[in-house]
Amino acid sequence: MAKIMQTENAVSGKEGILYLTINGSSLEYAEITKFESKIEYTKADVKRIGARMDGSKIVGAKGTGNMTVYYHRPEMRAMALEYLRTGKSPMFDVMVVNEDITSMAGKQTTIIKNIVPDGALLAMLDGESDDVLKEEIAFTFDDFDLLNQFKVTN
Repeated sequence: MAKIMQTENAVSGKEGILYLTINGSSLEYAEITKFESKIEYTKADVKRIGARMDGSKIVGAKGTGNMTVYYHRPEMRAMALEYLRTGKSPMFDVMVVNEDITSMAGKQTTIIKNIVPDGALLAMLDGESDDVLKEEIAFTFDDFDLLNQFKVTN
């Protein structure tokens, strides 16, 4: 008989915290509403004699992501202004901690390194919205580390 996952072991997306590190200063980023980062593999086609299907080989990777924050956070605009005035490229790291105490999966801590935002929202008004102002921040990154990982639950 197949094993069925226990529902309490699903990890809630609301149980966690994100810390942003800019120029060595770490900030608890409680104003974040969503964060996602992923690796996209760069693949080359591998054509082979005697095979009817092409194969693939990973030859590189690119880190991409997106985060949504409440509009009142000043860090992205400050880094954009610093770039404009000095030429210093906006770059930061984040530490994402997933920890749902109701799940036997435990805790996972991921460091996303050398994040470079795709741009910065400078000003915003929205007279048609019944919601608070939020900004989307798309980014790339070039390294990551896992300080701890979820446990396999049986």
